[in-house]
Amino acid sequence: MPESTGALDVPAPPSAAARAPAAEDAFATADAAMRAPAASDAATSAAIVDPTLPPPPASGRERARATMRRLRLPALAFAVGVVVAAAGVVAIDSVRDATARDDVAQTLDAYLATVESGAPASGGLVAALDEAVASTALVAAAVVAAGPAAVDCDEPRLGADVAIVDCSVRVERRSEPARLVLERVGDAWSVTQGLAVPVRLQPGTLLVEEVAGEPVETAITRGERAVWLLPGRYDVAVRSPAQLVVANLDGLVVTASSGSVRWTSDTTPQLDADVEASALAFVRGCAVAPAEGCPALQQRDAADPFQVFAIDGRLRPGDPYALTFEVSIRRPIEQPEEFVVVTVRVDFGEGLDRYEVAAG
Repeated sequence: MPESTGALDVPAPPSAAARAPAAEDAFATADAAMRAPAASDAATSAAIVDPTLPPPPASGRERARATMRRLRLPALAFAVGVVVAAAGVVAIDSVRDATARDDVAQTLDAYLATVESGAPASGGLVAALDEAVASTALVAAAVVAAGPAAVDCDEPRLGADVAIVDCSVRVERRSEPARLVLERVGDAWSVTQGLAVPVRLQPGTLLVEEVAGEPVETAITRGERAVWLLPGRYDVAVRSPAQLVVANLDGLVVTASSGSVRWTSDTTPQLDADVEASALAFVRGCAVAPAEGCPALQQRDAADPFQVFAIDGRLRPGDPYALTFEVSIRRPIEQPEEFVVVTVRVDFGEGLDRYEVAAG
């Protein structure tokens, strides 16, 4: 039997080899416990990038940025749409302006071709003229200018339905400004204010009976009414008293503002002799028997003769159908000391068929 020593029996400690599995198991358990949260985090991270799972709640800043992105896209699309629409409007307006400008140019070219060629005026032009201002008879009769005008115009200025064109009109080496106005009615452009001007003929010792071969009514001939004509020089047929000789007749010249007949005339020798004789008879009568209307004369011998040394004839305002002559007279003839002027009027009548000579 074994020997007793009085001590307690204590089991011997396990060896190192025996302790290793137990410690290893305990470490593994603790390590597993420590790794459990990390595994959860890994699972969470995997869920964020997983496209099959819903996204986590966004922060306030992220939600604001997302909202701004959503607002910016429609605004940008709207802005682009406005630009495209505006470009379309500009393109349409440009096409319309180009079309209108072409239409105005065609109408203007046709009108100016008529004026510069001296061709008969169009019926549309007659319709645009005011009959109350002047007669449209000659334009309606399509009279042709023998010397057409030359017209140079600026580019038309376009409004909504109106175009204005500033021009320069040259007739017989004289240029004047003029303005054309075109208006659009519907789709058609027409000249509503052209180059035609109201011409009032001046009555006098030369009466215009025809313009470019077209008879002229009496009211126009006598200047009682004006007549519309395009700029240019027109041949005319005239009537004058038998005692006047028409030396130069350049025709009826119409500028951009007015018109007149250019002519010169000479008196016949018979008229000159009649005027001189009338003046001398008058002054001799005054020398013998002074009367009202006689010039103041010196007291001289009645045998001292008078002599005419100058005659000046002219038309007097308000007396268109007569010529007035200022006759200069002196005496004595050899050594004149007295000078007087006697007025002589020659009346031809409104029909230029009268011939009356009277002094005083």
